[in-house]
Amino acid sequence: MPKALDIRIYGDDILRRKLKEAEPKDPYIKKFLPDLIYTMYLREGVGLAANQVGVDLRIFVMDIGWTQKDAKQNPRVLINPEILEREGEQIGEEGCISLPNIFANVLRDYKIRYKYTTPDGKEVEAEAEGYEAEVIQHEYDHLEGIVFTDRLTTLAKLRVKRKLKDLELRAKDGINIAVPSDFER
Repeated sequence: MPKALDIRIYGDDILRRKLKEAEPKDPYIKKFLPDLIYTMYLREGVGLAANQVGVDLRIFVMDIGWTQKDAKQNPRVLINPEILEREGEQIGEEGCISLPNIFANVLRDYKIRYKYTTPDGKEVEAEAEGYEAEVIQHEYDHLEGIVFTDRLTTLAKLRVKRKLKDLELRAKDGINIAVPSDFER
């Protein structure tokens, strides 16, 4: 049975670290992935990167079609992903499990070509556009130590500055784990 993992919040150092390459055949990863996927759904996310649960590995999971209403799950695991090409622009509202109750419009590439490794070691190259490309870029940023608020305009950053400061203070006080009440909108 998978278990819920603690979510690291903004201000935790691991969210600012460029993560280490993962070895798909590592037995730890096989045990870790069900917990990462379970935690993504539990926190009502469409994506979750390993560092958001305190793990220093270049892995994220996603399921862009999942909603609580339509509980059909189809998670994808991307190990050591790389974005190869970028094209166009789009703006969409983003939020993040590690930045509870913070939402803002973010400029992203509309279309990307990317590659990754599957848990069974298969190399995959694919394209994504629109919302799928947005989610991949958001999660890929986590692997690079970037959070979505880093990509905001100056005005948008000012709007969320106080909430970010509050999260940073919690992390500095050693409260770097999100609790259920953090996820109420």
